[in-house]
Amino acid sequence: MKRRDLLKTALAGSSMIAASGCVGDNAVSDNVDAGKFAQPNINPGKLTNEPWAREVMRNAGIDGLVAMSSVNVFYLTNYQSFLSKMQFPYASFGVFPRDENRASALVTSSVDQWAISNAERDYPPVIAYSAPIDWEPYAESQLWDEAPEATREFGSIWPSTPAALSDRERRWLAAGEQSRDSLEASPVYALARALRECGLEKGRIAVDDMRIADLLRSIGFDGVTCIDGDNTFRKIRVVKSETEISHMRTIARVNQAASIATIRKLQPGATHADINQIFGIEVAKRGATPMWLVAGGVGGLPNAQCIEGEPILFDAVCQINNYHGDFGRTVCLGEPSTKLRQRAALINAGWSAAFEAMRPGTRYSDIQRIARSAMRKTGLPEAKVGITPHSVGLQHTDEPYRDGLPFTVKDDLVLRENMTMTVDFPSMELGWGSCHLEDLIRITADGAEPLATMDDALIVV
Repeated sequence: MKRRDLLKTALAGSSMIAASGCVGDNAVSDNVDAGKFAQPNINPGKLTNEPWAREVMRNAGIDGLVAMSSVNVFYLTNYQSFLSKMQFPYASFGVFPRDENRASALVTSSVDQWAISNAERDYPPVIAYSAPIDWEPYAESQLWDEAPEATREFGSIWPSTPAALSDRERRWLAAGEQSRDSLEASPVYALARALRECGLEKGRIAVDDMRIADLLRSIGFDGVTCIDGDNTFRKIRVVKSETEISHMRTIARVNQAASIATIRKLQPGATHADINQIFGIEVAKRGATPMWLVAGGVGGLPNAQCIEGEPILFDAVCQINNYHGDFGRTVCLGEPSTKLRQRAALINAGWSAAFEAMRPGTRYSDIQRIARSAMRKTGLPEAKVGITPHSVGLQHTDEPYRDGLPFTVKDDLVLRENMTMTVDFPSMELGWGSCHLEDLIRITADGAEPLATMDDALIVV
Protein backbone atom coordinates (compact mmCIF):
# COMPACT_ATOMS: atom_id res chain seq x y z
CA MET A 1 0.00 0.00 0.00
CA LYS A 2 1.34 3.45 -0.95
CA ARG A 3 1.81 6.06 1.72
CA ARG A 4 -0.64 8.48 0.03
CA ASP A 5 -3.34 5.79 0.37
CA LEU A 6 -2.46 5.25 4.00
CA LEU A 7 -2.76 8.96 4.74
CA LYS A 8 -6.45 8.95 3.76
CA THR A 9 -7.39 6.88 6.80
CA ALA A 10 -4.49 7.60 9.13
CA LEU A 11 -5.96 10.58 10.97
CA ALA A 12 -8.97 8.53 11.98
CA GLY A 13 -6.57 5.82 13.11
CA SER A 14 -4.57 8.22 15.26
CA SER A 15 -7.76 9.46 16.88
CA MET A 16 -8.64 5.88 17.77
CA ILE A 17 -5.18 5.38 19.24
CA ALA A 18 -5.46 8.48 21.37
CA ALA A 19 -8.86 7.43 22.67
CA SER A 20 -7.93 3.86 23.51
CA GLY A 21 -4.30 4.43 24.45
CA CYS A 22 -3.29 1.25 22.63
CA VAL A 23 -2.41 -0.29 19.31
CA GLY A 24 -2.40 -3.85 18.02
CA ASP A 25 -2.15 -7.08 19.98
CA ASN A 26 -0.68 -5.48 23.08
CA ALA A 27 -3.64 -3.29 23.92
CA VAL A 28 -4.08 -2.09 27.46
CA SER A 29 -6.66 0.33 28.80
CA ASP A 30 -5.54 3.71 30.17
CA ASN A 31 -7.42 2.69 33.32
CA VAL A 32 -5.09 0.05 34.72
CA ASP A 33 -6.41 -1.76 37.79
CA ALA A 34 -4.00 -2.74 40.54
CA GLY A 35 -2.45 -6.08 39.66
CA LYS A 36 -3.56 -5.90 36.00
CA PHE A 37 -0.65 -4.64 33.96
CA ALA A 38 0.25 -4.94 30.31
CA GLN A 39 2.20 -8.06 29.39
CA PRO A 40 3.33 -7.78 25.76
CA ASN A 41 3.48 -11.08 23.93
CA ILE A 42 7.14 -11.97 23.40
CA ASN A 43 8.09 -14.51 20.75
CA PRO A 44 10.43 -16.90 22.63
CA GLY A 45 12.23 -18.11 19.51
CA LYS A 46 15.85 -17.54 18.48
CA LEU A 47 16.74 -13.96 17.68
CA THR A 48 19.73 -14.61 15.44
CA ASN A 49 19.11 -14.60 11.69
CA GLU A 50 21.35 -17.64 11.32
CA PRO A 51 21.36 -18.08 7.51
CA TRP A 52 22.22 -14.42 7.01
CA ALA A 53 24.83 -14.53 9.79
CA ARG A 54 26.56 -17.47 8.12
CA GLU A 55 26.50 -15.70 4.75
CA VAL A 56 28.15 -12.61 6.22
CA MET A 57 30.72 -14.76 8.03
CA ARG A 58 31.47 -16.83 4.94
CA ASN A 59 32.04 -13.67 2.85
CA ALA A 60 34.41 -12.34 5.51
CA GLY A 61 36.29 -15.61 6.03
CA ILE A 62 35.15 -15.84 9.66
CA ASP A 63 34.74 -19.18 11.44
CA GLY A 64 32.86 -17.95 14.49
CA LEU A 65 31.56 -15.05 16.54
CA VAL A 66 32.21 -14.25 20.18
CA ALA A 67 30.13 -11.56 21.83
CA MET A 68 30.79 -9.83 25.13
CA SER A 69 28.65 -6.68 24.88
CA SER A 70 25.20 -7.17 26.39
CA VAL A 71 23.52 -6.28 23.08
CA ASN A 72 25.37 -8.92 21.07
CA VAL A 73 25.28 -11.60 23.78
CA PHE A 74 21.52 -11.16 23.93
CA TYR A 75 21.29 -11.35 20.14
CA LEU A 76 23.24 -14.63 19.97
CA THR A 77 21.75 -16.31 23.05
CA ASN A 78 18.32 -14.76 23.81
CA TYR A 79 19.50 -14.13 27.37
CA GLN A 80 20.78 -11.19 29.38
CA SER A 81 22.53 -12.21 32.56
CA PHE A 82 21.85 -10.67 35.95
CA LEU A 83 25.52 -9.79 36.32
CA SER A 84 25.45 -7.98 32.96
CA LYS A 85 22.50 -5.92 34.15
CA MET A 86 24.56 -5.09 37.23
CA GLN A 87 27.44 -4.11 34.89
CA PHE A 88 29.90 -6.71 36.15
CA PRO A 89 32.87 -7.04 33.76
CA TYR A 90 33.08 -10.19 31.61
CA ALA A 91 29.70 -11.36 32.95
CA SER A 92 28.67 -13.43 29.93
CA PHE A 93 29.63 -14.40 26.40
CA GLY A 94 27.81 -15.67 23.34
CA VAL A 95 29.58 -18.03 20.93
CA PHE A 96 28.24 -18.72 17.42
CA PRO A 97 30.08 -21.07 15.02
CA ARG A 98 29.67 -20.72 11.28
CA ASP A 99 29.50 -24.52 11.00
CA GLU A 100 25.76 -25.24 11.16
CA ASN A 101 26.49 -28.71 12.51
CA ARG A 102 27.89 -27.14 15.67
CA ALA A 103 25.70 -25.69 18.42
CA SER A 104 26.09 -22.18 19.77
CA ALA A 105 26.92 -21.59 23.44
CA LEU A 106 25.95 -19.24 26.23
CA VAL A 107 28.67 -18.61 28.80
CA THR A 108 27.21 -17.16 31.98
CA SER A 109 27.33 -17.27 35.75
CA SER A 110 25.91 -20.14 37.77
CA VAL A 111 23.74 -17.41 39.35
CA ASP A 112 21.72 -17.39 36.13
CA GLN A 113 20.90 -21.10 36.10
CA TRP A 114 17.61 -20.78 37.95
CA ALA A 115 16.28 -18.18 35.51
CA ILE A 116 17.48 -20.19 32.49
CA SER A 117 15.85 -23.36 33.84
CA ASN A 118 12.47 -21.61 33.64
CA ALA A 119 12.78 -22.32 29.89
CA GLU A 120 10.95 -19.15 28.88
CA ARG A 121 13.08 -18.69 25.73
CA ASP A 122 14.96 -20.68 23.14
CA TYR A 123 18.46 -20.70 24.66
CA PRO A 124 21.64 -22.36 23.33
CA PRO A 125 23.55 -24.85 25.52
CA VAL A 126 24.87 -23.19 28.67
CA ILE A 127 28.43 -23.35 30.01
CA ALA A 128 28.32 -21.91 33.52
CA TYR A 129 31.07 -20.62 35.75
CA SER A 130 31.23 -20.06 39.49
CA ALA A 131 34.50 -19.08 41.21
CA PRO A 132 37.83 -20.73 42.06
CA ILE A 133 37.99 -22.66 45.32
CA ASP A 134 41.51 -21.39 45.90
CA TRP A 135 42.58 -18.31 43.98
CA GLU A 136 45.73 -17.40 45.90
CA PRO A 137 48.14 -19.67 43.94
CA TYR A 138 46.97 -17.85 40.78
CA ALA A 139 48.54 -14.63 41.93
CA GLU A 140 51.45 -16.04 39.89
CA SER A 141 50.58 -15.92 36.20
CA GLN A 142 52.66 -19.04 35.44
CA LEU A 143 49.69 -21.14 36.57
CA TRP A 144 47.02 -19.42 34.49
CA ASP A 145 47.05 -22.02 31.72
CA GLU A 146 45.93 -24.62 34.28
CA ALA A 147 42.26 -24.15 35.08
CA PRO A 148 41.60 -23.89 38.83
CA GLU A 149 38.98 -26.04 40.51
CA ALA A 150 35.59 -24.37 40.65
CA THR A 151 33.34 -24.08 43.67
CA ARG A 152 30.16 -26.12 43.29
CA GLU A 153 28.08 -24.67 46.08
CA PHE A 154 25.65 -22.41 44.26
CA GLY A 155 22.05 -23.46 44.89
CA SER A 156 22.92 -26.07 47.49
CA ILE A 157 23.81 -23.47 50.14
CA TRP A 158 20.18 -22.38 50.47
CA PRO A 159 17.89 -24.39 52.77
CA SER A 160 14.80 -25.99 51.25
CA THR A 161 11.67 -27.80 52.35
CA PRO A 162 11.39 -30.69 49.84
CA ALA A 163 7.72 -31.44 50.50
CA ALA A 164 6.75 -27.81 49.85
CA LEU A 165 8.75 -27.18 46.67
CA SER A 166 6.90 -25.82 43.65
CA ASP A 167 7.55 -27.33 40.21
CA ARG A 168 9.61 -24.28 39.35
CA GLU A 169 11.75 -24.61 42.48
CA ARG A 170 12.38 -28.28 41.66
CA ARG A 171 13.68 -27.20 38.24
CA TRP A 172 15.96 -24.67 39.92
CA LEU A 173 17.49 -27.27 42.18
CA ALA A 174 17.78 -29.80 39.36
CA ALA A 175 19.59 -27.26 37.18
CA GLY A 176 22.10 -26.59 39.93
CA GLU A 177 22.70 -30.27 40.59
CA GLN A 178 23.12 -31.12 36.90
CA SER A 179 25.88 -28.56 36.49
CA ARG A 180 27.75 -29.13 39.75
CA ASP A 181 30.48 -31.22 38.17
CA SER A 182 30.86 -29.11 35.03
CA LEU A 183 31.23 -25.58 36.38
CA GLU A 184 34.27 -23.60 35.32
CA ALA A 185 36.15 -21.40 37.76
CA SER A 186 35.81 -18.10 35.87
CA PRO A 187 34.30 -16.54 32.73
CA VAL A 188 37.49 -16.89 30.67
CA TYR A 189 37.96 -20.60 31.43
CA ALA A 190 34.29 -21.14 30.56
CA LEU A 191 34.76 -19.23 27.30
CA ALA A 192 37.77 -21.35 26.36
CA ARG A 193 35.70 -24.49 26.93
CA ALA A 194 32.85 -23.06 24.84
CA LEU A 195 35.21 -22.40 21.95
CA ARG A 196 36.50 -25.98 22.12
CA GLU A 197 32.98 -27.42 22.20
CA CYS A 198 31.98 -25.20 19.26
CA GLY A 199 34.96 -26.41 17.24
CA LEU A 200 36.61 -22.99 17.26
CA GLU A 201 39.82 -23.60 19.21
CA LYS A 202 41.86 -22.97 16.03
CA GLY A 203 39.40 -20.67 14.28
CA ARG A 204 39.35 -17.12 12.98
CA ILE A 205 36.98 -15.39 15.36
CA ALA A 206 35.21 -12.04 15.07
CA VAL A 207 34.90 -10.54 18.55
CA ASP A 208 32.94 -7.43 19.51
CA ASP A 209 35.53 -6.47 22.14
CA MET A 210 39.25 -7.02 21.58
CA ARG A 211 39.77 -7.58 25.31
CA ILE A 212 38.52 -11.09 24.54
CA ALA A 213 41.79 -11.82 22.72
CA ASP A 214 43.82 -10.68 25.72
CA LEU A 215 41.70 -12.77 28.11
CA LEU A 216 42.19 -15.92 26.06
CA ARG A 217 45.94 -15.35 25.64
CA SER A 218 46.31 -14.80 29.38
CA ILE A 219 45.34 -18.43 30.05
CA GLY A 220 47.37 -19.85 27.18
CA PHE A 221 44.42 -20.26 24.80
CA ASP A 222 46.32 -18.86 21.84
CA GLY A 223 45.21 -21.05 18.93
CA VAL A 224 42.41 -18.70 17.85
CA THR A 225 42.85 -15.58 15.74
CA CYS A 226 40.67 -12.75 17.03
CA ILE A 227 39.70 -9.88 14.74
CA ASP A 228 37.73 -6.74 15.51
CA GLY A 229 34.17 -7.80 14.76
CA ASP A 230 31.95 -4.94 15.99
CA ASN A 231 30.97 -4.06 12.43
CA THR A 232 30.51 -7.74 11.56
CA PHE A 233 27.86 -8.02 14.27
CA ARG A 234 26.20 -4.88 12.91
CA LYS A 235 26.18 -6.26 9.36
CA ILE A 236 24.46 -9.38 10.64
CA ARG A 237 21.95 -7.65 12.92
CA VAL A 238 20.77 -5.24 10.23
CA VAL A 239 18.73 -8.01 8.55
CA LYS A 240 16.16 -9.24 11.04
CA SER A 241 14.88 -12.74 11.75
CA GLU A 242 11.15 -13.47 11.93
CA THR A 243 11.34 -13.42 15.73
CA GLU A 244 12.95 -9.99 15.62
CA ILE A 245 10.36 -8.66 13.19
CA SER A 246 7.59 -9.73 15.57
CA HIS A 247 9.40 -7.85 18.36
CA MET A 248 9.77 -4.76 16.16
CA ARG A 249 6.11 -4.79 15.19
CA THR A 250 5.11 -4.99 18.86
CA ILE A 251 7.40 -2.19 20.02
CA ALA A 252 6.51 0.06 17.07
CA ARG A 253 2.83 -0.07 18.00
CA VAL A 254 3.38 0.30 21.73
CA ASN A 255 5.84 3.19 21.29
CA GLN A 256 3.45 4.99 18.96
CA ALA A 257 0.49 4.50 21.30
CA ALA A 258 2.44 5.78 24.31
CA SER A 259 3.70 8.75 22.29
CA ILE A 260 0.27 9.81 21.04
CA ALA A 261 -1.24 9.36 24.49
CA THR A 262 1.53 11.60 25.85
CA ILE A 263 0.99 14.24 23.17
CA ARG A 264 -2.77 14.36 23.83
CA LYS A 265 -2.09 15.18 27.47
CA LEU A 266 0.19 18.18 26.78
CA GLN A 267 -0.83 21.65 27.90
CA PRO A 268 0.74 25.10 27.71
CA GLY A 269 3.31 25.43 30.47
CA ALA A 270 4.39 21.79 30.42
CA THR A 271 8.16 21.41 30.80
CA HIS A 272 10.43 18.80 29.27
CA ALA A 273 10.52 17.04 32.65
CA ASP A 274 6.70 16.97 32.65
CA ILE A 275 6.63 15.44 29.17
CA ASN A 276 9.22 12.81 30.12
CA GLN A 277 7.21 11.84 33.18
CA ILE A 278 3.97 11.51 31.21
CA PHE A 279 5.74 9.43 28.57
CA GLY A 280 7.30 7.17 31.20
CA ILE A 281 3.87 6.48 32.70
CA GLU A 282 2.25 5.82 29.31
CA VAL A 283 5.08 3.49 28.33
CA ALA A 284 4.93 1.55 31.60
CA LYS A 285 1.16 1.09 31.26
CA ARG A 286 1.85 -0.74 28.00
CA GLY A 287 4.50 -3.06 29.39
CA ALA A 288 7.50 -1.28 27.87
CA THR A 289 10.54 0.58 29.20
CA PRO A 290 11.13 4.28 28.37
CA MET A 291 14.50 5.04 26.80
CA TRP A 292 14.47 8.74 25.86
CA LEU A 293 12.29 11.50 24.53
CA VAL A 294 13.22 14.67 22.67
CA ALA A 295 10.74 17.55 22.75
CA GLY A 296 11.74 20.68 20.86
CA GLY A 297 15.31 19.58 20.16
CA VAL A 298 18.34 18.19 21.94
CA GLY A 299 18.47 21.40 23.98
CA GLY A 300 14.88 20.93 25.05
CA LEU A 301 12.00 23.38 24.60
CA PRO A 302 13.11 26.84 23.33
CA ASN A 303 11.17 28.62 26.08
CA ALA A 304 11.65 25.85 28.68
CA GLN A 305 7.92 25.09 28.45
CA CYS A 306 5.22 24.41 25.87
CA ILE A 307 3.88 27.60 24.28
CA GLU A 308 0.54 27.78 22.48
CA GLY A 309 1.03 27.92 18.71
CA GLU A 310 4.74 27.03 18.84
CA PRO A 311 5.79 24.01 16.70
CA ILE A 312 7.35 21.27 18.83
CA LEU A 313 9.50 18.43 17.48
CA PHE A 314 8.51 15.22 19.31
CA ASP A 315 10.77 12.15 19.03
CA ALA A 316 10.28 9.25 21.44
CA VAL A 317 11.86 5.84 21.99
CA CYS A 318 10.94 2.99 24.32
CA GLN A 319 11.81 -0.71 24.25
CA ILE A 320 10.38 -4.16 24.82
CA ASN A 321 12.68 -7.16 25.15
CA ASN A 322 15.60 -4.84 24.32
CA TYR A 323 14.11 -3.90 20.91
CA HIS A 324 13.58 -0.21 20.22
CA GLY A 325 10.64 1.74 18.88
CA ASP A 326 11.16 5.11 17.18
CA PHE A 327 8.38 7.62 16.55
CA GLY A 328 8.41 11.26 15.49
CA ARG A 329 5.76 13.93 14.95
CA THR A 330 5.24 17.68 15.03
CA VAL A 331 3.06 18.93 17.89
CA CYS A 332 1.19 22.22 18.14
CA LEU A 333 -0.91 23.32 21.12
CA GLY A 334 -3.69 25.39 19.60
CA GLU A 335 -4.22 26.64 16.05
CA PRO A 336 -1.20 26.06 13.78
CA SER A 337 0.08 28.93 11.67
CA THR A 338 0.04 28.81 7.89
CA LYS A 339 3.81 28.44 7.94
CA LEU A 340 3.57 25.40 10.21
CA ARG A 341 0.94 23.74 8.03
CA GLN A 342 3.13 24.33 4.98
CA ARG A 343 6.22 22.96 6.75
CA ALA A 344 4.30 19.84 7.82
CA ALA A 345 3.02 19.37 4.27
CA LEU A 346 6.56 19.70 2.94
CA ILE A 347 7.81 17.00 5.33
CA ASN A 348 4.81 14.79 4.53
CA ALA A 349 5.67 14.95 0.83
CA GLY A 350 9.27 13.98 1.48
CA TRP A 351 8.41 11.06 3.78
CA SER A 352 5.71 9.82 1.35
CA ALA A 353 8.22 9.75 -1.50
CA ALA A 354 10.84 8.09 0.72
CA PHE A 355 8.39 5.37 1.74
CA GLU A 356 7.45 4.59 -1.84
CA ALA A 357 11.15 4.38 -2.79
CA MET A 358 12.06 1.89 -0.07
CA ARG A 359 12.58 -1.62 -1.44
CA PRO A 360 15.46 -4.11 -1.77
CA GLY A 361 18.26 -2.65 -3.86
CA THR A 362 17.59 0.99 -2.95
CA ARG A 363 20.43 2.84 -1.23
CA TYR A 364 20.18 5.28 1.65
CA SER A 365 21.42 8.00 -0.73
CA ASP A 366 18.60 7.15 -3.19
CA ILE A 367 16.02 7.68 -0.43
CA GLN A 368 17.53 11.06 0.42
CA ARG A 369 17.68 12.17 -3.20
CA ILE A 370 14.11 11.09 -4.00
CA ALA A 371 12.68 12.68 -0.85
CA ARG A 372 14.53 15.95 -1.48
CA SER A 373 13.26 16.05 -5.06
CA ALA A 374 9.67 15.40 -3.96
CA MET A 375 9.82 18.28 -1.47
CA ARG A 376 11.12 20.67 -4.14
CA LYS A 377 8.29 19.70 -6.50
CA THR A 378 5.59 20.71 -4.00
CA GLY A 379 6.17 24.40 -4.63
CA LEU A 380 5.95 24.96 -0.88
CA PRO A 381 8.42 27.32 0.83
CA GLU A 382 11.79 25.62 1.09
CA ALA A 383 13.19 24.83 4.52
CA LYS A 384 16.15 23.15 6.14
CA VAL A 385 14.97 19.53 6.57
CA GLY A 386 17.21 16.64 7.57
CA ILE A 387 16.69 13.31 5.83
CA THR A 388 18.38 10.49 7.72
CA PRO A 389 17.59 6.83 7.03
CA HIS A 390 18.70 4.46 9.76
CA SER A 391 18.10 0.89 10.85
CA VAL A 392 16.39 0.26 14.20
CA GLY A 393 16.52 -2.88 16.35
CA LEU A 394 18.51 -3.85 19.43
CA GLN A 395 20.06 -0.42 19.11
CA HIS A 396 18.40 2.81 18.05
CA THR A 397 20.89 3.04 15.17
CA ASP A 398 21.25 -0.67 14.49
CA GLU A 399 23.40 -0.67 11.38
CA PRO A 400 26.99 -1.11 10.18
CA TYR A 401 29.34 1.74 9.38
CA ARG A 402 31.96 1.97 6.65
CA ASP A 403 34.86 -0.47 6.91
CA GLY A 404 38.49 0.56 6.69
CA LEU A 405 38.45 3.89 8.55
CA PRO A 406 39.92 4.82 11.96
CA PHE A 407 36.65 6.57 12.86
CA THR A 408 32.94 5.93 12.37
CA VAL A 409 31.33 7.08 9.11
CA LYS A 410 27.75 6.24 8.18
CA ASP A 411 27.59 3.74 5.31
CA ASP A 412 25.41 4.17 2.24
CA LEU A 413 23.58 0.90 2.88
CA VAL A 414 21.70 -1.06 0.24
CA LEU A 415 18.25 -2.05 1.53
CA ARG A 416 17.54 -5.75 1.97
CA GLU A 417 14.37 -7.65 2.72
CA ASN A 418 13.62 -7.78 6.46
CA MET A 419 15.57 -4.71 7.41
CA THR A 420 13.58 -2.65 9.94
CA MET A 421 14.23 1.06 9.66
CA THR A 422 12.98 4.60 9.67
CA VAL A 423 13.82 7.90 8.02
CA ASP A 424 14.17 10.97 10.26
CA PHE A 425 12.74 14.22 8.86
CA PRO A 426 13.62 16.88 11.48
CA SER A 427 13.38 20.60 10.77
CA MET A 428 14.47 23.26 13.28
CA GLU A 429 14.33 27.02 12.98
CA LEU A 430 15.54 29.02 15.98
CA GLY A 431 13.09 31.73 16.94
CA TRP A 432 10.17 29.85 15.36
CA GLY A 433 10.07 26.16 16.33
CA SER A 434 10.81 22.62 15.24
CA CYS A 435 9.11 19.84 13.25
CA HIS A 436 9.57 16.12 12.78
CA LEU A 437 8.14 12.98 11.18
CA GLU A 438 9.26 9.36 11.29
CA ASP A 439 7.69 5.90 11.44
CA LEU A 440 9.12 2.40 11.70
CA ILE A 441 8.87 0.22 8.60
CA ARG A 442 10.00 -3.21 7.40
CA ILE A 443 11.52 -3.77 3.98
CA THR A 444 9.54 -6.45 2.15
CA ALA A 445 10.40 -8.46 -0.97
CA ASP A 446 9.07 -5.71 -3.26
CA GLY A 447 8.58 -2.61 -1.13
CA ALA A 448 7.99 -1.60 2.46
CA GLU A 449 5.31 -2.01 5.10
CA PRO A 450 4.59 0.17 8.12
CA LEU A 451 5.05 -1.55 11.48
CA ALA A 452 2.49 0.78 13.08
CA THR A 453 0.13 3.50 11.82
CA MET A 454 1.56 6.09 9.41
CA ASP A 455 -0.20 9.47 9.48
CA ASP A 456 0.29 13.21 9.11
CA ALA A 457 3.37 14.93 10.50
CA LEU A 458 1.27 17.46 12.43
CA ILE A 459 -0.73 16.66 15.58
CA VAL A 460 -2.83 19.53 16.89
CA VAL A 461 -3.78 19.39 20.57
